[in-house]
Amino acid sequence: MEKENSGFFEYTKHYKAISFNVKYYFRTNDFRELFFTAQPLDRMESTGDFLYGKIDRDFKLQIGIKEFQIIMSKELHERMGTLYEEIRNEYVRFINKNL
Repeated sequence: MEKENSGFFEYTKHYKAISFNVKYYFRTNDFRELFFTAQPLDRMESTGDFLYGKIDRDFKLQIGIKEFQIIMSKELHERMGTLYEEIRNEYVRFINKNL
């Protein structure tokens, strides 16, 4: 869905296996970067989007974490590692689709 007058297009992916929803955003006139926000499906771990960032054509992933507190379990840590792989793979699909 295009954000009205923002120059950005957004779409959402649900990664059930790792219990994350990820919203992706990109500039409609520049495909070099793919931006995202991530939210765990289990609201007990956090409230709202807690991870945001972007990945670029060199696969440099930049992330930010909003002010919050979570319980960092081994399982959540592993899911976040898998989330990185999913975001990287999505960028490859995104570039292949738009170039």
